Amino acid sequence: MTTTTHMFTSQLAPFFEKGALIESDNEEVMEKKIKGIFRKEKYKEIVLISRRETEQGKEKICGPRPWYLDKWWQEKLVNYILVEADGAMSKPIKAPAFHEPVIPECTTDLIGVIGIDALGLIIEEKNVFRPHIFGFLTNLGIGEEINIESVVSLVKHPQGLFKNRPNFAQTYLFINKINSKKREKLAEELMNNILKNNEVALDNIIIGNTFDINNPIYKGVFKAE
Repeated sequence: MTTTTHMFTSQLAPFFEKGALIESDNEEVMEKKIKGIFRKEKYKEIVLISRRETEQGKEKICGPRPWYLDKWWQEKLVNYILVEADGAMSKPIKAPAFHEPVIPECTTDLIGVIGIDALGLIIEEKNVFRPHIFGFLTNLGIGEEINIESVVSLVKHPQGLFKNRPNFAQTYLFINKINSKKREKLAEELMNNILKNNEVALDNIIIGNTFDINNPIYKGVFKAE
């Protein structure tokens, strides 16, 4: 597990104890350590950190360069690589800047995430990461309300949620924070509007709640047809 951008240390901290933490600013050293772990144990969770930084008083981590993730995948060094390729600063929705997301070319399964709680919020800094880009992609202005149509626009826009998608990656939309019947109904309405014209060629839309993953109120997988 790693990131190609930056993520808070606290997000990966739960995996440090039960997994193996490899921290090095040299990817070749990191590769040797990965091989050493798998010589001893066939299956092991590993967290990869290249360096640590501080942002607004909180520690964030960076991972190895994407080129090395592609190399290790091609060489079958590991069974799976789970990568956070973009972040939203804990906000329910975002629009990517020109340098985002940073998706490794070897990606086989790409998951775009949107919080259902974005619906009804006002487009402003506290609710949307990169609100001006979001407004540009959805034809809305700062101060206007996020509605289903604007979320559909973000999902379908070539510079939107699935920007930089590798050609052969399976593509999924995950609608998160479904913790009530009301939110479940909203998520299904959003899903149906996206599937009316599946321009993104989504392979599946999933609705659920990662904040209560052991006991979700609702979890479904819907084939995009």
